[in-house]
Formats: sequence, C-alpha cells, structure tokens
Amino acid sequence: MGTLLFRKAGAAAMSAAMLLNCAVYSTSAVTAANEPLKFEFEDAEITGDVTVEKDSNASGGSALKMTDSGTITLNVTVEEGGPYRLTFYAFGIGTDKQQNLSVNGSSQGAIGIPQGDKYQAVELTAIPLKAGKNSIVIEKSWGWSQFDYLTAEPMSDAKIEAKQVTPCDQLATVETQSLMSYLAENYGNHIISGQQEIYSGGPHGLETEFEYLRDTTGHYPAIRGFDYGNFCCPLYGSDDGSTDRIIDWVKNKGGIATASYHINVPKNFSSYEIGTKMDWSASTYTAKDTDFSPSKAATAGTKENEYYLSTLKTLAKEFNKLEAEGIPVIWRPLHEAEGGGGEEGSWFWWGREGSAAYKKLWIYTYNTLTNDLNCHNLIWEWNSYNFATSKDWYPGDAYVDIIGYDKYSCTDWSTGSARYYHNDSPFSSTFYGIMEKYDSAKMVALAENDSFSTSDKMQEEKAGWLYFCTWYDGGSDNNNFLSNPTFNTKEDTIAMYQSDYCITLDELPKDLYKKDGVTPPDPSRTTTVTTTTTTTDKNTTTTTTAYKFAIQKKSVTIPEWPNLAVARSMIIDITGAPNASIGGAIGYGTTADDWKNIEWKGNADKDGKLTVNVDLKEMPDTFRTCEVQVWWSNVWNAATEKAVDQPYTIDSCEVKYYMGGALEPPKYGDANLDDVIDMSDAVLIMQALANPNKYGVRGTDKYHISETGAALADVDKTSEGLTSNDALRIQEYLLHKITTLDPNA
Repeated sequence: MGTLLFRKAGAAAMSAAMLLNCAVYSTSAVTAANEPLKFEFEDAEITGDVTVEKDSNASGGSALKMTDSGTITLNVTVEEGGPYRLTFYAFGIGTDKQQNLSVNGSSQGAIGIPQGDKYQAVELTAIPLKAGKNSIVIEKSWGWSQFDYLTAEPMSDAKIEAKQVTPCDQLATVETQSLMSYLAENYGNHIISGQQEIYSGGPHGLETEFEYLRDTTGHYPAIRGFDYGNFCCPLYGSDDGSTDRIIDWVKNKGGIATASYHINVPKNFSSYEIGTKMDWSASTYTAKDTDFSPSKAATAGTKENEYYLSTLKTLAKEFNKLEAEGIPVIWRPLHEAEGGGGEEGSWFWWGREGSAAYKKLWIYTYNTLTNDLNCHNLIWEWNSYNFATSKDWYPGDAYVDIIGYDKYSCTDWSTGSARYYHNDSPFSSTFYGIMEKYDSAKMVALAENDSFSTSDKMQEEKAGWLYFCTWYDGGSDNNNFLSNPTFNTKEDTIAMYQSDYCITLDELPKDLYKKDGVTPPDPSRTTTVTTTTTTTDKNTTTTTTAYKFAIQKKSVTIPEWPNLAVARSMIIDITGAPNASIGGAIGYGTTADDWKNIEWKGNADKDGKLTVNVDLKEMPDTFRTCEVQVWWSNVWNAATEKAVDQPYTIDSCEVKYYMGGALEPPKYGDANLDDVIDMSDAVLIMQALANPNKYGVRGTDKYHISETGAALADVDKTSEGLTSNDALRIQEYLLHKITTLDPNA
C-alpha cells in the first residue's frame, strides 16, 4: 500500500512547521546556578515589517512588533558556554502565533507564542550558547506577535531523569520488565539506534534500509520499527508477515521491536456496513477525510466500537503469539494525535474530536488490550509535542511508559512551500521541554525522525533522547529520510553508528530479556487504578482496575527419597479471596514435549486460606525440581452468572514424605494420613464416596482424601479401588474382627 508514504510527507510538513513550540512557564525541575541575564528586544537589529512600539507595559517602555515579514536579531553575551534556558516575554496578537528561531545559525525550530494582550513567559530549555557573543534570530513564520525582553539562564546542572521506569501494566511479563530495565539503565547515558521498516509493497524491499546501514556503517540498528495498520485493517488487511519478522528480529537477531498502528477507517463510515471489504483508496487515517468518531469507538454498543474493537482483537492475537515467544514490543498506537497543536490541529482520525475524546480512546485501547485481551508484553509509548496545549492530550501516568516525540526538522514551510535543508540539531530544547512538561515521570525518545543529529552534538547539548528511529526512505528526494544527505549524510551516519554513545544491534546484551532480579508479576500485589475521563458529558467517569488474572508459578526443589519413605505429596498453602475457587497443577518435565501436569483444586476458607495436599505418585523419582502453577482464582458472581478473577499468593510449597520401608511398613487404612488408624479414616472414605466433588481425590474441601490416602485406604482385596467395603474393613479391624489391613496378606 502507498498510504504510509503520503502520511509521512504530511507529517513532515506539519511537524516542521511547529517543531519547538514551548509551554507557558511553569516551575521547572531543572534548577539554574546563576541569576538570569536580561536582554531588551528594542535593542535588537530588525528587518522587514518589524517595528519598535512604545508600550508602557513593556519593561523598558518599548517592544518589537512583528507583522507581515522580517527578522529580529538579538545579540546575547554570556561568560560560559553550555545549555541555557531562554525565556521570551511575548504575546500573540489575536490568537496563538508561532515564529521560527535560530541560534548562532542553527535552527531551533519554531517558538509558540500564546495569545493575549499582556506579555507571557515562554521558555525554551537547553538552548546551546557559546562563551561570548551569540546571535539569536526570530524569523517571521505565522501571525503577528509582540516581543518585550529575553532572559538567559545557565543550566549547567541540568538533570536527565525519569521517575517511573517500570511498566504501567502491573502484570507485565519478565521479558517486558527486563527490557524496560535495560532502557532505564541507558537513558541519558547512551542513545539506542533504530530504523523503521518500509510498508509491504513499498518502492523497495523491506530490508533495504537495514542493508544500507550495514553496508555503510558495519552495524545494524538495535531497534526495528514495524507497523500493524495494514495487517489489522478489517477493510483490506492481510498477513504481511509482521509478526514473523518481529520474532526473527528479536529471537534470532537479538534486537528490540517497536510497532506503530496506522489503522484506517472508511471515509464514509455512516454508510459503511460492518464486515464489508473495500479498497484502501476508500479508507483513510486522516481527520479531514472521514466521519468516524473516536469517542464512539471507545463506547460499547456503537458501530464505531464494533469496528475498532475488531481491529484490537486481531492485533491481540499477534501480541499473544509474541508473548508466548517471550517477546515484548514498544507499542506506539494513536500517535501524533495533537498534530498541528491545540484542540483542532490533528491530522489523524483519532484526534479529530479533540483531547478529551482522544484520552478516552487511548485508555479504552489500553484497558482492552491489557485487561480484556491479556496482552502483557507491551511497553506503551505515547506521542507528545511541546505546545502549551500538549499536556491536555496526555492519557496519564497509569497508561504510559515512554513519551515519544516525532522530529522532522529538515523541512521549512515558513514561505508557504516546502524548503528542504540539512538540520542536524539534536533538539535539546524540545527534549528538556517535554521532560519538564511531564515532571520527568517518563523516559523521552525520538519515536520518529528525519535527521538523527550527531553523537557529538547530542552529548554537547545533553540531549538525552532514549532512542531514535529514523523513518524509511519513501522513494523520492523529499522523503528518503535515511539515505538522502539532506537529512542524514553518510559521514554523520557512520559517525553515529560507530560512536561509543550510540548502541547498535551487536551491542545489545545477551540477557536483554532475562535480567537478574526481575521476577514474575504478582497479581496479589496489583493496585486499583481509578480514572476519571472528561468527555462531552462532564459527569462521565470511567473506573478501571489494574488486576487481571495471570498464571503464577513457583519452582520447588524436591528432596531425595529417604530410605524408609513409601510415598510423598506436595503441601501447597495459598492465600486468596475468601471462599475463592483456586486450581492449578504441579508440572514436571525436561522439554515442552514431555511436560506433564498433576492437577489440583480447592476452595479457600472464609479467611482466604487454602491448603491442598497433592499426591506425587505420578512423578518419576528422577525429578529433582517441579513447578507449582495456579491456573485460576475466582469467585462466582450469582447476579452476573460469571466468575470474577481474584488475586492470590502462593505462600509455600513443601514436599512431604511418608515413612515405611522394612522397619515401618505402610499404614494400610490410613486414609487421612495422620499415622493413626481410627474411625476418622472410615468416615473420610464414606465422605469421598458420597461427595467426591468435595471430599474425593480432586475434591474442593481442605481435608479431601489424597491419592496416597486413597491408595492406603484400598484395603478390601475383593474389589478394586475405593468402595464402602474398605470402610467396613477398617471398622472390622478396629473391632478386632481381623488382625491386619494389608490387602496382600
């Protein structure tokens, strides 16, 4: 399909137009070592239609007014070089405005200026200044603006951090946790290389970009980007091999996988009939070309929801396959939602109804894949921009693991048409702006990029992007993002991939997905997350729970048989919900092909305690380890006629041996294994026969008969298996009518 080519060209245009918009000033987590230096804009050099205006509200009594054209060049002198926070005091006339910014001849993108009639502080963080004189140039881009003064504050103590570096999914797999741990170790210390593969049917093969990198640099990227949009589209989608390629990249090559989701919808959805196939040309992912409602997509019972949910179910099957292979994915759905900024700037359908509807859709997507469809191998990456309004689109810390930024800095639209030029700025200001906007909660990455800058510039400006993922070559000079020197020169590509700062495929650790100290998720330790989502109905709240059942496993070492032992069993103690039905198995084997399970089940008491005694007669003596597994833990809800999953914990597992041998023969008749033959054994036999579901070998009662007990209780040689004659035989023994219970005597 050719659709992705058009999408990326459009994104490049819009992204380039608003690359470096910044938030209205808020308290920063990065502190300054010295007092800010102040520079009045009326002292600047001006060209075009920029004029000096008298203004009693301006700090120096005058300000600069930028209207239809021109530039403002302000010379800023500092004693020490390094990253600085620049704060512009300005306002947009009439509405929010934006103007282009460059420092010492290097483009810094665009500065977003809030609308108003009073000067507002708009800050850019980590702008590199050199010792001595620096030239700061504001060039007319869009709209009228007025500028009062600028402050410059050194950021020599700028700190790169992320406070939350474990998956937001509390049941994330060991592999997913391990990958997050590795990412956190390298955040701010290295940048991890990445490359997006082209779509199936594109202008060249799927391996072209990767072969180019190998042939040019001697290295493959550590991260490979995939897309499930075509695969999961109900309109025309088919298996394009994405899952198989991810398995090969991660399992065979040892790499990291990331995936996006350019999912199409019918252009005329109101007349679309669910299940109808159509050509991709009748579909779209743009906001302006469809009537598809994202808020309805997140609302059960709507046609939009039926359509969107079908895509997630298709997707979940693929993620479940990957999870079974031990493969996590950096998952980036519903990206670039804010688009050109604000509530109406989106160019994708998932953002066409604004931030509230979008957040509702993101949270619905998260809950559906994670809680309903059991995809616990995902690292959730959300796209942000650096506009003053960007945080309005944030779904919340409970639903995001990584914040990504899509950087296309080599296209200038200030004249109304595209001008392509080489701009390898590391965008350190955008990095710190996003980091601070979200209170350093998450790691920040270049989820997409044209130019990936250079390792030297990134280190000089402390642009601590977690990773970069260069978009594919689209087939023409204006979108061959990897190989066209307008975006990335061969020299820069070689320098980046061969630098110590950049991590490539061959430098990923062998234990990437099995790191020491990472333990399986514990469902009993999950917490409930209550989320209030603002929609068109201000009173609507959505409450979700993070708990979803997952199989818990515990490895047990089996002691060697004592000399006089005749039998053994496993005593399993579990704490769960009161009266919960809990079941599972004891598994053993050397490979997946010869693996066997001894199943067990039971009901917890009113305090949630359950002890089961599982006979190990079926397990060969040669095994020295086994695995206790819990397969379910639930309580029946009579009102809904459904079993509701409940948390649980495996408290202990102990192998118990029953002694006998030459000096101590088996205690035939000891049905309850208490080493005493009495009427309680006869009673247990009758209970097991009368109510096997409760007291039988697979019974739910805490004191049900075990397989070992049943074998010892089978004392009547006239019948095979446990019968009422065995209970009668024990009574006869207790009345001294017979002298032994040994059936072999």
